[in-house]
Amino acid sequence: MAAIATREFLATIEALYPRQARGIVSPWSLVAATAFSSSNLPEAVPEVFKYALEGVNTHDERQLLVRKLKDALFKSGLLSGYPKAINALSQLHPFIPKELRDTKPLRNLSLPTEAWTQIGQDYFDRTYGDTATTIQSFLKELYPDLGFFSTTFGYGYTYGYFGALSAAETSFTMVAALIANDTPRQVDWHLKGSLRNGATLDEVRAVRQISLDVARASGVVWKNEIPDIEA
Repeated sequence: MAAIATREFLATIEALYPRQARGIVSPWSLVAATAFSSSNLPEAVPEVFKYALEGVNTHDERQLLVRKLKDALFKSGLLSGYPKAINALSQLHPFIPKELRDTKPLRNLSLPTEAWTQIGQDYFDRTYGDTATTIQSFLKELYPDLGFFSTTFGYGYTYGYFGALSAAETSFTMVAALIANDTPRQVDWHLKGSLRNGATLDEVRAVRQISLDVARASGVVWKNEIPDIEA
């Protein structure tokens, strides 16, 4: 099934994303990797990496690419399930040169829980805008433990680290995973959240299309209509 991720296919989806300045790691690759992982096609993830690696030149750019792909897969695990994230990371790992492999966590493990809660609240508010209070209350009402986990460990420890992915790229990761998962309510939330987190309309439309194309090529069949993003 990795044959789906041919150079021709990857070039096509890469071209959907607005062209980036030289030295910038384009988000198309993390969107594609997340979409393949969430579509349960982990063996395609190394193909994305190998193709994207050709477009970066310096050691720092290569290391940033690795960190972006790994952190995107890690973040997507909250939405698609960590078995899928683990499978994708395990497929990717052998293709990463040893000098580009991190040996220690990127996140600050000395931060207290209260700090992650504040980081999570800030990112939650930024992502959901004027709907944040309503959605957060909804999660707490469904199950208080879910509300706490979402703020502190979801939007805090997991999503709220921006040393690899930006706030917008984190939203892109969510969109890619949620489209493959066929969860339209949350797709709508995070298409809008991508804009609130600094992405342009053209970028968000490209992320949506890349996610759809990858999921469709991977065999995903949707029961629901996938929301679009409006200006």
